[in-house]
Amino acid sequence: MAQTIGKIQTRLMREYYKYFSKYAKGKTPESKVAWVTSFVPVEILEAMDILYYYPESYAAVIAASEREQELLAESERQFLTTDCCSYSCCIEGCVSLEDGPRGKLPKPDILIATNNQCNTLPAWWNILAERYNVPLVILDYPGEDMEKEIAYRYVKSQHDDLISELEKLTESKFEPEKLANVISNSERSVKAWQNVILNLRTKDIKPTMLFDDINYLITARCKEQTAELYDMMASELSQKEEITDGKIPVFWIGYPLWYHQDRFFSEIMYDYRIVGSNYITWWNLDYSGNNSSEKLFNAYNYTFLNLSQKTRNARLSKLIKESGAKCAISLRNKSCKCDFVSAKDISIPKSEIEIDMIDRSFLDIEKATGVLELLKTTIH
Repeated sequence: MAQTIGKIQTRLMREYYKYFSKYAKGKTPESKVAWVTSFVPVEILEAMDILYYYPESYAAVIAASEREQELLAESERQFLTTDCCSYSCCIEGCVSLEDGPRGKLPKPDILIATNNQCNTLPAWWNILAERYNVPLVILDYPGEDMEKEIAYRYVKSQHDDLISELEKLTESKFEPEKLANVISNSERSVKAWQNVILNLRTKDIKPTMLFDDINYLITARCKEQTAELYDMMASELSQKEEITDGKIPVFWIGYPLWYHQDRFFSEIMYDYRIVGSNYITWWNLDYSGNNSSEKLFNAYNYTFLNLSQKTRNARLSKLIKESGAKCAISLRNKSCKCDFVSAKDISIPKSEIEIDMIDRSFLDIEKATGVLELLKTTIH
């Protein structure tokens, strides 16, 4: 049977959600389960046949399913104020009520968090560790602040310790050759995704598709079929017509709005066209290196949000220049201030909007409309 984009997407999502309570029908996972934050080296878990789930990604699904308000309210009734990260509050409400649009996540056997994205995540994972009484591993990535050779040895020792911990958990032996193959899958997935997003600047496509379809790079980059999916998408998008609508090209800085059907302000951005977004590049991890240890170090120590302000500025400026954007919209996210800081010192007009990627009640659409109208007056 010939593969299609839709069939591969369905297969990847069916596999990912197979053990969520709504579909598992009482079945328990056949493998050990890890809950991970967004930039955990899941290649190690994949190589050891451990199932891994991203609570943050499920929070986005909850908001897209219009369920976030009840779960945010439940989280606040428990102990987390809504001033906390909406991802964490959504999931805390979900596990408290044991409910969600696809059911609840399978119970974790281990929790793994990193600080290469957001420093609040290890604190949240401590709460989860108390709730489930399971081992917690926190990986510390020093980024550019540490000399590279020293940083490499430091990170490698943590990866080695993680492997040892997982060998005890699974009672199985780690296979280096399997890890090398899995990393190759991730490399191919990243390369194929880069070819997909190149089309946003010139082709008549909705950014909604990219905001949603990067999900496979997050949750399934280790799978062989992910690169195949993105190769097919890139080929299909390259056949689309060139853009000729005359709208103002704008660069979107920050998260998609997961509760919005289009993931951005489509109803008030009728004069704008999104031609670039830093979010859709965050998982373009750099797996360069001569062996698996070096590849994982480079990929996860130098994630975008773990870089110095100077490097982030340079990266963002390069992305904006390549997109051809004439202005930028920067989201001052209630839940995540890290990315907003990255929007400093850019060379085109920029407007800032107070927003949250999950909590729709935080949106002041009238104020946002005024900001976008004002931005237009700065374009020459």
